[in-house]
Amino acid sequence: MKNSKDGWAWRHLSFPRWREEVNRRLSEVYVITIDDAGIDDDRLRSHWQMKQPPFEFVEWFGDKYDLDPKSAFGL
Repeated sequence: MKNSKDGWAWRHLSFPRWREEVNRRLSEVYVITIDDAGIDDDRLRSHWQMKQPPFEFVEWFGDKYDLDPKSAFGL
């Protein structure tokens, strides 16, 4: 079982549930949604199929696109 540094071990989540967790985490960290970020379901599904935990996906996405977390703005 793969453990992520945020304590989430991979567990089987349905794609809709995994997507919901990604959306929630994007909102918590970056104050954006999946739609705001322009991430299509094909891209999300590929990461889900790789069994990437939602928190790791959000971290990867934020790093890839050099997003600033809301904490950088004192929020």
